[in-house]
Amino acid sequence: MNRRNHSFVMESKLHDVKGRVDYISSPKRQENLYAVFSNVEDSYWDLLEEQNQRDFAKSGTEGTCIEARELIIMLPPSLIDYDHEILLKYMTSKFLEKYDVGCCAALHHNKSKTNLHIHLIFSEREIRQEVERKIASRNMFYNESGKHVRTKKEILDENGNVRPGCKIIKKGEVYETNFFQPKKEEFKTNAFLENMKQVMTDALNGIVKDENEKLQVFQKGGPYLATKKIGKNNPKEAEIKADNYLRQEWNRNVDRALLTGAEEVEVMMAKQSQIDEPVAESLREHGQDPKLFTRILQKAVGYLRGFVEFLRETKCCDRDSDGNPLLDHDLRIDITPEPLPAKPKGERPSSEKQEAEVMRLQQILNKMKKQEQKIYAIEKAIVKLEKDLKEMKKKWFHRKEQKELEGKIETKKVQLEKAKATLDLIPAQHGYQNALEVTKAMKVAKAELKKIQQAQKEWDDSETKQEKLYLTIPANVRNVEKREVQERIGQKRSIHDRLEEKKRQVQNADYVRQRKIHNRDCL
Repeated sequence: MNRRNHSFVMESKLHDVKGRVDYISSPKRQENLYAVFSNVEDSYWDLLEEQNQRDFAKSGTEGTCIEARELIIMLPPSLIDYDHEILLKYMTSKFLEKYDVGCCAALHHNKSKTNLHIHLIFSEREIRQEVERKIASRNMFYNESGKHVRTKKEILDENGNVRPGCKIIKKGEVYETNFFQPKKEEFKTNAFLENMKQVMTDALNGIVKDENEKLQVFQKGGPYLATKKIGKNNPKEAEIKADNYLRQEWNRNVDRALLTGAEEVEVMMAKQSQIDEPVAESLREHGQDPKLFTRILQKAVGYLRGFVEFLRETKCCDRDSDGNPLLDHDLRIDITPEPLPAKPKGERPSSEKQEAEVMRLQQILNKMKKQEQKIYAIEKAIVKLEKDLKEMKKKWFHRKEQKELEGKIETKKVQLEKAKATLDLIPAQHGYQNALEVTKAMKVAKAELKKIQQAQKEWDDSETKQEKLYLTIPANVRNVEKREVQERIGQKRSIHDRLEEKKRQVQNADYVRQRKIHNRDCL
């Protein structure tokens, strides 16, 4: 099996080609725009839009006019180091070698600079060597929407005047100018996109230097997944190994499914629904994110493993006329996502040093807080004594009591000065100038402790076993028999019975639909 990365080329239909060209090529609208290439003038897109809209209106087709198409080509990250304009022209030339149409291309990075890609907008029409001008053989009449009508009466108002927006093309005048050939039908086919994937893959493989970035077209024609080659001293070796492990598990379960009785078309449908479609959606929304792709593979392997179990459990079952298995008991299928292989963990991170530092600083802060509370208590006592002294001075014959209060006040003031000096001394004894330095040191120490505790949590979480995920397919034999009895006696089924049957059909459909389609194809 070839060991290569998969290339991704996506296609979309454009309903506003001028707006889209401006969007991909404007430095004001693109944060990471590296290069723009176009083989036509800006007026080309105006003419293309005009002809497409005119032909669409004449066709009478419902929906929205397709004015052009766009390819989005994902590039290996290392290509950002190449000359941007040369890279863009090189890739665009591979398209133009085969198709002689107008195009505009732009080389972009997404905002997080994790997804290097090219937007390539192209016309579905080739330009004519000579402009086609159609001459009116008689007067021609057009209503407000530009639609050709048969008689002049159809564009006149009640007073016999031509309504605003309507027009008349006189005999001998040009009523239609075509700069382009009809649309090429090839661009509408799946074969075009598959061919472009191969062309772009070959082009990229011809210029990438790192063997690990060589690409391979994602083979929709086969049920297996290709694994990646791991080069020497590759910094992503662990990540690639985990990815290869999941790919190998998928391939093993493909073998098991085929050996258990599944048809290739069934496995291919599982691959499409569980890998191809989720991967394409993830690329559109998030770009190339290895973590998201890993999660998709984990779920896909669990699904396929469950499908194998379903095949084994229903292999000997009787089946109804549609090929569905008749179950006399509920089936509980394990579809738990495939866990990644355990990594070497080493020892659990220790937080003793960080905890001791936080405790030491907390003790310093506690002493300072306690001393500050003592200072506050002395200040309150002085205020009370001074208030008592003030009241005492208003009285006669209490000179002795006044002297005692004044003495107490002086004593408290001496205690206050000592308490303040002690507060200053506490941080100094531990190498800090003041409370602010201690507080900052505590903030740093707590951050270090939190970091270690997070590492401990990750270490502990890696030990946690993945929670099992099951799909229950309910029994249906009893319900089939009950329905047959009801039909024989002409009894109508209750709403509850019909809702329960519908619920069972929905639950069962995901696994059974592949076999039903295969059975129909064989008829």
